[in-house]
Amino acid sequence: MADSEEPINPFQFMMDDIMKAIGAANVDPQGLRRQFMGLALGNDAANELPAMSERNRVESLFDLASRHLETVGFMSSLTGPSRRLIVERPVDIAERFLDGLKPYLDLLASALSGGAQSGSMDLALGSEADFASLAASLSASLGPMFSNAQIGSLVGHYALSALGSQDLLLPLPSVGELGIVVANLQRVARAVNVPLDELALYWSMRELVVARVMAQPVILDRFDTELRLYLLDLKADTTRMMESFAEGAMSDPNFLANFDPSAMLQQSTSPAQVENVAQLQTTTAIVESFVELAMAQIGPGVFGSMSWIDTVNQYLDEDPGRSVMASVFGVDLPEVRVRAERFARELADSPDDVVALVAALSDPTGFPSPEELDNASLWRLRRSVDG
Repeated sequence: MADSEEPINPFQFMMDDIMKAIGAANVDPQGLRRQFMGLALGNDAANELPAMSERNRVESLFDLASRHLETVGFMSSLTGPSRRLIVERPVDIAERFLDGLKPYLDLLASALSGGAQSGSMDLALGSEADFASLAASLSASLGPMFSNAQIGSLVGHYALSALGSQDLLLPLPSVGELGIVVANLQRVARAVNVPLDELALYWSMRELVVARVMAQPVILDRFDTELRLYLLDLKADTTRMMESFAEGAMSDPNFLANFDPSAMLQQSTSPAQVENVAQLQTTTAIVESFVELAMAQIGPGVFGSMSWIDTVNQYLDEDPGRSVMASVFGVDLPEVRVRAERFARELADSPDDVVALVAALSDPTGFPSPEELDNASLWRLRRSVDG
């Protein structure tokens, strides 16, 4: 070998073959999502409808929930399509999620892959930048594949726990159907020792309230803006991390020996990011506040003691599929509920406040800020000043 020639990297042939295989596969991202969703939902229980007797039982409770909610004044003032119940399987919930949240899932996939775009890569291993070149090439080719596979897996595992189509307080398209998963209701009822009928009735009420509030224009606009900003920020953070990784590998031969992944994940959070997450959490908490307000009016008469609802919520918070899926969209469900409960308690005895909150669903100027959500007196003060 001439002195001027670069040594042949022993992995060159293998890497060339791997890149050819990746290019030849031409995998559809949507196909990958569904394939990995199917792996998570591979058991029979996820694909079988409950017995007709159980379906009829839950459907009758849904009708009862609808009649109870007709007695809640603010519900009648919220326009929206009438709802009918669809008893669904986990696989149906997963399909709803993949189709209904596709724009946000696409952004999430891009964020998880660090913004890498798949395409042909020309590897030239053997130089000082070998590792950085390899990392960048594999990221560009495998990143989108892994991120879409990860999304499919997340959706599948979440659906194994979801109680209904509005479970996560995310903006699914407004349709005339609400899905409830009887098998998951049964599992939770057994786990927390709550009668299935009570849990199904409560969850039907919750789904109906959430769906009606989610259909309001200000909520839809806020969610769309806040989710997109959050996912774009996530993409920028991941891209910076990967760029830092490649730059370190190129500039420091001892980079891997001193590599600290946790340090790279500790990205600086800008004030704009902090504000956007605060707004996202506030929008979600306002939706949950309407559930609390409705239950404050009719819950004691329907259920008597409602302490078991806290037990159900705590059980759901501890489910990894549900909590992880919420967190990848920037939502901390336990925090959302605590803030919503506090805000609703402050408003429950004030009809004027409830009317103002309903009005804020169509007038963004009246929507509570994060600070006003945590201190309703500030929201009242602003309203009095604005007239």
